[in-house]
Parts: sequence; structure tokens; C-alpha cells
Amino acid sequence: MSEILDLHLDNGLRTRLLHRPGAALAAVVVDIAAGSHDEPASFPGMAHFLEHLVFLGSRRFAPGDGLIPFVQRLGGRVNATTRARNTRYFCEVPAACLDEALDRLLDMLVAPLLEPQALVREREVLQAEYSARAGDPQTLCESALSSALAPGHPLGDFHAGNAASLALEHPDFLPALHAFHRTHYQPAAMTLTLAACRPLGELRELAIRRSSCLPPALHCPPVQVSPLLPLRAHHLRLSLPAGGGRRLLAFALEGELPELEAASGLFDDLLQDESPGGLLDRLGAEGLCDDLRVRLPYAASRQGLLLMEFDGAADLDGDRLCDRVLDWLDVLRDRFPWPDAWDDWIRARRWRLQRLAPLDAALDPGLPARTSLVGLLAQLRPERMIRLDTQANGGGTTVEAAGFPVCLDVLTAPRIRRRPGAPWQLPGANPYLDPAVQPTTPLVPLDCLPGAEGQGVLFLGWRTDPPGLPAGLEQSLQRALRPILRKAAAAGVDGQLRAGWDGLGLALEGPAPVLRPVARDLLEALRQPPARTLAEGPRLEREARCRLAGELPIRQLLQRLQLGPGPSIEAAPILDPQGLERFWAGVTWDGMGAGEVCLDQAPPGLCQSRAGPLPSTPGAWNHLEIPGEAALLAFHPLETPSARAEAAWRLLATWLEPAFHQRLRGELQLGYALACGFRQLDGHRGLFFAVQSPKATVAELDRHLRAFLTQQRAVLARVDDEALGRAQASLRRQLQDRTFVDRARQGWHDRLAGLPAFHADSVAEALSSPIIDELLDAFDTLANPASRLVLANAGDPAFA
Repeated sequence: MSEILDLHLDNGLRTRLLHRPGAALAAVVVDIAAGSHDEPASFPGMAHFLEHLVFLGSRRFAPGDGLIPFVQRLGGRVNATTRARNTRYFCEVPAACLDEALDRLLDMLVAPLLEPQALVREREVLQAEYSARAGDPQTLCESALSSALAPGHPLGDFHAGNAASLALEHPDFLPALHAFHRTHYQPAAMTLTLAACRPLGELRELAIRRSSCLPPALHCPPVQVSPLLPLRAHHLRLSLPAGGGRRLLAFALEGELPELEAASGLFDDLLQDESPGGLLDRLGAEGLCDDLRVRLPYAASRQGLLLMEFDGAADLDGDRLCDRVLDWLDVLRDRFPWPDAWDDWIRARRWRLQRLAPLDAALDPGLPARTSLVGLLAQLRPERMIRLDTQANGGGTTVEAAGFPVCLDVLTAPRIRRRPGAPWQLPGANPYLDPAVQPTTPLVPLDCLPGAEGQGVLFLGWRTDPPGLPAGLEQSLQRALRPILRKAAAAGVDGQLRAGWDGLGLALEGPAPVLRPVARDLLEALRQPPARTLAEGPRLEREARCRLAGELPIRQLLQRLQLGPGPSIEAAPILDPQGLERFWAGVTWDGMGAGEVCLDQAPPGLCQSRAGPLPSTPGAWNHLEIPGEAALLAFHPLETPSARAEAAWRLLATWLEPAFHQRLRGELQLGYALACGFRQLDGHRGLFFAVQSPKATVAELDRHLRAFLTQQRAVLARVDDEALGRAQASLRRQLQDRTFVDRARQGWHDRLAGLPAFHADSVAEALSSPIIDELLDAFDTLANPASRLVLANAGDPAFA
């Protein structure tokens, strides 16, 4: 069982230690009790700027050996976020590397280099981030909401930072930056969280030893915050470049708000429950929204801003939607503590906390007390509510809100009219929390890999011939499965249904006793989804495309990247059960399990395993007319995925990733949205690159990428055998230390790629001997532009 220890070290550092038995990974989180609302008013964005700067080299670690490249070479996770009153740094690495990761993270926080040239370069990165966020729907919605708060609240000020606000040339800027760092990046303002399989005593010794580098603790002055209330407006209308499709209800929170993040997370679980007679079920039946979620973009100093975001609601009856939500909130307050539902939620969340990866466990706010949720519900009332409607470029007055230009109208506050409706029902018992005893003999055996005791992973794939899905079918089936998957998630089973170029794929993982009934119910829902969801498929697809059009160009390209030819015909939508039955009669399915998993019924379609390797993929340059910044994706497929060749390409990916970020983001300042790594796409695996830039054309991005690969080949040719051997040994450990779920996922990817079972073990073994020749051969393949697949928002520069 997991254990938690909270303590206060002698140097003033608050420390939280999480013992995660059996975890192959370990996590470090450092919270700084200062954020954008603590920065000097003369230099907006300084807190966010400093968050970027500390990664660019420190007293004992040069930029090439800092935290980001260190974690990237290990295949881990690393990031940071700046919020109003908090800045958070976190990473997850193999358990054996926890000490080194903590050493780098603390050193960069307390002793960053802050070199003048690095400041100039990083300011361009923030400018690129600001330019991208200026078209991001979520940023624009939150900025618009800030204009409705009480005058003088810092949420209405600009804090993102850009080239104009970060006046490096001003004589006061550097002294102010150093003063901000000295005041807040010190132990009295820090909380360190460590999550690992080590005993708590060892984690405590590690925290004491590594935190000895911290400067002496300073007194932190109390924070004075302007009030959120009274609101200046209760109803806003925002024009978005990519259209509407969403409506937000925001609630301004003030006063005693214990465990606000944990309480809002539980509130989100409650609202997403689709039991009959609940809020989401009623709103869907009345055509008022397709989905909803809760976010907490601001939580600090006895204040908060809670958002309820409704998809597919912008063009519908907003007054009736507000009435239904407020009526539902009244019912929740009146019927609290809802004993059965409350016990289910707490039990489910406690179960999920035990199963979280170390980093996710370290970031989780934990379980709230009942009184915390009572306090939250007490504040969700009409007088604290802001309604934000969205529309497609419908005009409005252009104003500045939180430093971003928005097209915004202030409307008359809606009149609250409680229209009578059917009685509300609170969620019933979750059937997956106490699954019934299953029969011992499965009806449909699966090829299974070995796994952890009591755990299971299931993969199913359906192929269509010719490739392509009827319009809206993916969205219809996802909607039909959603209620089951959400209850399953509460019981520890995670799953998703996704479409590829040649069909559909379903993935499930979790406790085997729960996974089995979940799989049974999902397969039944795939065969016989509610008629309403089939009929709504085309509309759901249109709205999904509308939402995608509001994303960054690079994200839109990622959603549409495929190696296959795509639909060969314009398939008509399936609008009734008979059409769905005909569809399933024409598809084939394949499946694989890992651990203790089996099926009690056959999936729809004809069983037929994918056999043999995939056909080769000729290179091509494709482009989509997507407005905005230049964006380019390049995929270099590995045509002959032998174990040695794949080992070389995987090693090359770990070698290139930190260098790719350093060159294109740090030195050339092309932009902040970029990626590099080894990926599998439609059964093919290879090297993947992505970059978006506000100041370069697609042709220039392509030239920079090819020049980078040429440069890195020359660098690799000069690397000594010892350094290359260390890199190989590190990657081999990563492949051998994969979690049960990661091993199962890799086994399924191998199957989809037509590779033999246990191919991954052969790849790891290939790293035990020198593969420099294969590495150089890989560079030769990368140098051939005809062998790659490119997707960009501009045509091939060679033919422009």
C-alpha cells in the first residue's frame, strides 16, 4: 500500500513524501508559492519568463546537461506551469535516476545562469507562445471572463508576457528579475514532493541531502488580493475565429475554500456522470449540450474561479441551460450528503489514487472532506455566475482583456426562470466497483502476453475494406460508450475508442475482475448503441471539426496525419440500427490481451488476425489549407524494422530530441510548439518531427529541419565509443524496465506492424552491442526527402 509523510525540514522546506510500492518510475515536484500575480507590475510576464529561464543552464549543469535533456534522454516527462500564485516544476524518470533528477531540478531553481544572450533568445520564445495563445479558444474565453470581475483584480491584468512587456533593455529589468528570484525561489516558499518505490526513510534522507544547496530561508510577506466581487457583468458574448460550439458558466468564489482543487475534481466527476435523471443525461435528452467539464483556472488566497464548459451548446437555448444547471445545483445542496453516491465516489477515487503513476500521484490534490464540497456548492449561485456565449466571428467590440484582444459584447444579465422539469435523480451505484463473480471459462479466448497478477490489458481493432468510416460513426460510437467508460474509469479501468485510417481501435487497461464486465458491456453497446446517438453522428462530427478548427495549426495537422490513403469513397452516415448491422457485417477484427483478460462474447465483425508486414510507404508531401502560423510534420518510416535497425532508430530519437529542441527552439527561436521522437503511425514506425513557427515559412522550416539532420550526423560521427555506449545502456534499461501496461501496448503495436511476438525484447538485446553502422545508415535514410511523409499547411517548397 502507498504511504504518505508530510514534514517540515530545518531549512524551512515543506516536504511531502509518497511511497509507491513496485513503481518503476519516480517523480519530483517543486511548488513555488509565487506566480504571475506576485511579479512586478512594471514587467508583466516576469514570473512566466523566469519559469522558462531556469531551464537554460545552472551553476553546476550546462544547458546540454540540464533537466530537460536529461529527462528526454531517459524517455521521461518534464514540464512546468506558472499560475496566479504558484509556479510548479515537475518531472518523472526511471526510479534509479531520481537522485540525479532532483539534483538538477533544485540546482536550476536556486542557481540559474540567467545569461543575457539566453534572456534575449527566450523572450522570442515567449513572444511566439503569446502569438499562438492569441488565437487559442481557451485563452480567449478565460481572458473574456476576467473582464467581468470586480475592477482591479489581477486576473484582468496581462501576465502571459511578450516581447513588449519583457523590456530587457530597461535598466530596472535585470535587478527586478534577480530580486523576484531571490525573494520567492527560496525554501520558505517551496514545497518539495517526492514519489518513488523507496521507503519513506530513504526519501527523507534524499530530500535533506539534496536540499542542502538551498539558500537561507527568507520571510515571505503576506499576500494582499483584490476582491473578485461584485461582478461587473453577468452575461458576455465572445466571437471566436473558428466559431462557437461552446458555452461557459463561471462562478467567482471567495471566502473559506478548503481543499478547493480536490473538491472541484470531485464536482467534475459528479457532473460527468451520465446516469438517468442526472444533469448530463437531462441536458443531452433536451438537446442542450453534448458534454461538459469543470476546470479551475484560478485558485489562490481564499479565491477561485470555477468554469463549467459545455460542448455543442453555443447555438442552443442558453436560458434553459442555465435554468437546468442552477436547478440541479439546488438539488445537490438540498440532498447532500447523498450517502450512497458519496461513498462510491470516495471509494473510487481512493482506488484510482493507489494506481496512479508516481508523477500523477504527486500532482493529484487528494481526497476532499465532505465539508469542502459543501463549501464549494454553497458558492455556486446565480449572483456569482458569469455566462459566456460564443459565436463565429459575429462582430462584437474589440477590447483588450488580460492582455489579449477579444471581440466581446456585454449583454443584459439573463433572467433566471426555473422552468419545471422531470424530477432529478442522483447517480446510482456503480456496478463496476463490486463486479459479480465471473464464469471461469471465457467464450472467446485471446492471444495473451504475460502480465501482473490481477491486472489486464485488452486491445481490439476493426479494419474496413476499403479503408474509411461512414460519416460520424466514430463520434456516434464514442458517445454510446462514454457512460460505460466513465463508470469504468471510476472503478480503475481506463479505456478509449479511436479511429485510424483503416478502421477503429479499442484499448482497455485495469483490474482484470473489472475489465471483463466492462468489455462485455462495451461490446454490447458497439453492437446496439442507442438510436439517438446514431442519428446524431453527422452533427457530432461537424461540431468536432469545428472545435478542431480552433486549435493550433500543429494540433490540427497531428489530428489528420495518416500514412494510409484515407477513405476511398464518401461513405454515407449510419443513421439507424440496420445500417450499423450492415457495417459490422463487412469488417474484420483482431485482438490481443495481456495479463488476466478474456472476452465473454465475440466482438462484432469477422475475426481475422493481421498477418505479415505492412506494405512500404512511399514518401509524399501533403498540405491542408489551415490558416495561421506555418506548421510542418515530417515522418520518416523505418522500412525494414529488424531488431537492430529499430534499436538504432530508437537510439537516434533519444539522441536527437534534446538537440532538436535546443537548435530550433533555443538557438533559432522558431517557436515553442515542436516535437521529436520515435513513433508508430498506422502500423509503421519511424522518426517523427513537428514544428510550428510565427516567423518562418513552411519552406524555411523544412530547410531548418534538413540542415539540423545534416549537422547532427556530423556530430554523431565524432562521438566517442564510451559516450555512445552509455546512451545505448540507458535506452536498453528503459526498454527492459517498462511497466506492465507499456509492455502490453508495445506488444499490440508490434502485432499491428506485422512483427513477431517479443520483438521488443530483441530490440533491447540489440542495444547490448555496438550499432554505430546502423545509426549512420539511419542518417542516410533521413537525408533522402523522397522517403518521408510530410504534412504541412503549405505546399511543397520544391514546387512552389
